Amino acid sequence: MTPSPLRPLVVTPEDGLPVHPFGLDMRILLSTEASGGATSVIIASHNPGEGPPPHLHHSQEEFIFVVEGTYHVRVNGVEQTVGAGTLLFIPRGTVHSFKNIGSTVARMLDWTLPGGQDTYFQAIDALAAEGGFDAAKAKALSLEYDTHFPQA
Repeated sequence: MTPSPLRPLVVTPEDGLPVHPFGLDMRILLSTEASGGATSVIIASHNPGEGPPPHLHHSQEEFIFVVEGTYHVRVNGVEQTVGAGTLLFIPRGTVHSFKNIGSTVARMLDWTLPGGQDTYFQAIDALAAEGGFDAAKAKALSLEYDTHFPQA
């Protein structure tokens, strides 16, 4: 049996790589690179009222696990209020969105299969750090990293 070229990791939330795409507080717990492309895992914090508009991915499945707080979620047109312990499975091609509707910070874990969301969020974060947010460049990066906003 050939040993895996991947190395085991133990990553605490504090060890995660901080990124701030779209002004959000995120930490990359497992990068696409560290998983050999298999997945990426991110913990994201959302202040009250924060969350992305409806969007979809054509090349990734996404799993979201609500760690704390209350979110209003919309997956493929079905809307629901969910709290800690809830798992969302979002197959590729499924339009989805979520928003923290609570009065405190909410947190979620986000997995994509295969990986890639971490590199997208790093690219958006770098765009803002390079002298301000440019909507046209952000749109181009979103398309490059397979994040599509059908209502935009």
